[in-house]
Amino acid sequence: MSNDHHTFAQQDEQRHVIENSGSIAIAGNAEMILQMNMIQLTEEDLSLISAFRPVIISRIEQITSSFYESILRVDKIKEIITKHTTVERLRLTLSNHVIEMFSGKIDEAFIQKRLKIALVHQKIGLPPKWYMGAFQNLQSTLLRIAHDMQNELPHYDRFIQAITKLLSFEQQLVLEAYEEKTREVEQKAKEIVEYQAHHDELTGLPNRRMFQKVLREAIARNEKKQTKFAVLMLDIDRFKLINDSLGHTYGDQFLQEVSKRLLACSEGYQASVARMGGDEFTLICEECPNKGAMARLAESLVAAIEVPYHLKQNDFYVSASVGVAVYPDHGTNEEELLQKADQAMYEVKKNGKNGYRFFSSELDEHLHTKIELEADLRKAIQRQELVLYYQPQIQAGSNKMIGVEALARWNHPVKGILSPGVFIPIAEETGMIYEIGTWTLREACRQMREWHLAGGPLIPVSVNLSSQQFHQPDLIDYIREILEETGLEPKYLELEITESMMIDAKVSKSILQELDEFGVKISLDDFGTGYSSLSYLKQFPIHKLKIDRSFIADITKNVNDQAIVATIISMAKNLKMDVIAEGIETKDQIEFLTRNSCEEIQGYYFSRPLSAPQVEAAFFIPQRKEKNK
Repeated sequence: MSNDHHTFAQQDEQRHVIENSGSIAIAGNAEMILQMNMIQLTEEDLSLISAFRPVIISRIEQITSSFYESILRVDKIKEIITKHTTVERLRLTLSNHVIEMFSGKIDEAFIQKRLKIALVHQKIGLPPKWYMGAFQNLQSTLLRIAHDMQNELPHYDRFIQAITKLLSFEQQLVLEAYEEKTREVEQKAKEIVEYQAHHDELTGLPNRRMFQKVLREAIARNEKKQTKFAVLMLDIDRFKLINDSLGHTYGDQFLQEVSKRLLACSEGYQASVARMGGDEFTLICEECPNKGAMARLAESLVAAIEVPYHLKQNDFYVSASVGVAVYPDHGTNEEELLQKADQAMYEVKKNGKNGYRFFSSELDEHLHTKIELEADLRKAIQRQELVLYYQPQIQAGSNKMIGVEALARWNHPVKGILSPGVFIPIAEETGMIYEIGTWTLREACRQMREWHLAGGPLIPVSVNLSSQQFHQPDLIDYIREILEETGLEPKYLELEITESMMIDAKVSKSILQELDEFGVKISLDDFGTGYSSLSYLKQFPIHKLKIDRSFIADITKNVNDQAIVATIISMAKNLKMDVIAEGIETKDQIEFLTRNSCEEIQGYYFSRPLSAPQVEAAFFIPQRKEKNK
């Protein structure tokens, strides 16, 4: 105690005490200076505090222990502290700071250091109420030490007030740090919520809400400048097939890759890209000054989407349909521009997909017709307006009918007989394709069984299977139920599928093997028009290849078509498969096919698609007469 008294006596002689306690004036944080002035922490207080520093140094372990001792008694708080750091490290940091507190100097560096220590405590999860309680313990310890030395302390009462003010200021710094951090967290949370509200979670692209905001702003800018800009609507062709066959995880990966490609394409055009939902994306291009630039952007988007996607250790091919609307030519508000771009996009889909188209006034009429047809189509099955036509499949040379392909027609009450090309795309878009496909399959099986019972030739009926039908989980039960209901034997049903349905080889192989074991025949339709893979033919139980009419049309004069068709026929024969050519219209085409050993033919040269009574009249009745002779 005498050593402490001696130290105080020396410093008291050296200390210059300011009798008038004016406000502190230090360079640094203005808000902190204001707080110091509010609690009347003066230079005299700092001078008195500085004189007590040697005692602080000599008692520092006792002082810092008092800060942590009480909170470490609470198991939950102790767990928080010890989980992130050691108590010894915290004590050392606090010891250094307390000693610095009693240096009598408060500047910007001191304040920032205090704030940093408080943030460390906050980061490890020490709640403010426990922090403030620890400060009270610290203050009690300091006041107790001062009380024990009151006879040796000059200006004891002023010193007690000074310590109280200093610790009050310290607590304010801590609370300020906590509040600032809380504000930062709240602001960050607010920004995250704001971002999520305007961006697509999967791709990170602006969402529909953000796109509409950007579009409104673009309209306002270009209306003022009297300039044009483009709105592009893009839809991925065959995305549903990927999603259904590979699963949503790979579907999500695919969409993320698509978004990256669209962003890469848009860089040179400074276009805004957004995901509207599903596989539908939109772009706003204000840096497209003319139709040529708009067309080049659309072309680059289509080309980028065509590049294969490597998913599940396989390459997958898709395409894009892009519709373009121009402000102000095609619309002056958001709704008009999006509607017109959407119309143009669906026109691309209707005409083979994989391309782009600008909106035109003619599309308005097409849209109106499409809406009317969609409404009518929903009632077509109920009203029994759908009918099946059958196109004979002929054996070359003998002209004997060896099968028929069932083709749906719609006997519209006003428009008359409509071909599948008119209403099947609408059915696919609206989800009615499953119902129509089911009716087609059931009716084809019923009719063929009826012909068999009536003494007609025991030939199979070929039915196109939609992707929705093919990928339903109970396909075999679905087929079995229809065959049992109609009485047709499985061997007289031939299902035509396309290459696109087999995009997931593992799933497709299992389905096709079950169908094969059940006795149903499988025909691969439109072979060679898609992204053909010979592995399909090797892995899957496919019984017949169908050469697409696109190769047949110019077969008599196009050497490339001749080579392709000859190769397909030869390959099928070597793989022990049947092969049939469709779209035959001339004798020259037949002669080429027969020279190359294609024995099964289908096309207008022999017969157009016929109604059931017409088939009976043209083929079955003459055959019966021939037998009866």
